[in-house]
Amino acid sequence: EHMDQLQRESATLLATYQHSDLEGVQKVERSMTEITQLLSRFTDLITEQQEDIFMIHDQAIKSKENVDKGQDQLVDAVARGKKSTHPMATFIVFAAVLLLLFNWITP
Repeated sequence: EHMDQLQRESATLLATYQHSDLEGVQKVERSMTEITQLLSRFTDLITEQQEDIFMIHDQAIKSKENVDKGQDQLVDAVARGKKSTHPMATFIVFAAVLLLLFNWITP
């Protein structure tokens, strides 16, 4: 009788262990399926956004080119500004200040 009881306990433990092992394997399998589905979804999203990413990249390159051109134009404008002193404008401003001074001095 003692042997029968040990065999029954052994069979019960084995069945419980196999059942819990099976549940663990099924849980891992479900997790792997979910991970595969998520990876598939990520791949789809990346594929959908690829054209937008290329367009943004092209626009960034064009923007950099425009900034470089603008910087060159600013350098040229500064150089032209230094070259031209506009003597006539200087004379007109000097004359206007002189007229205002005379107007202020004489009542």
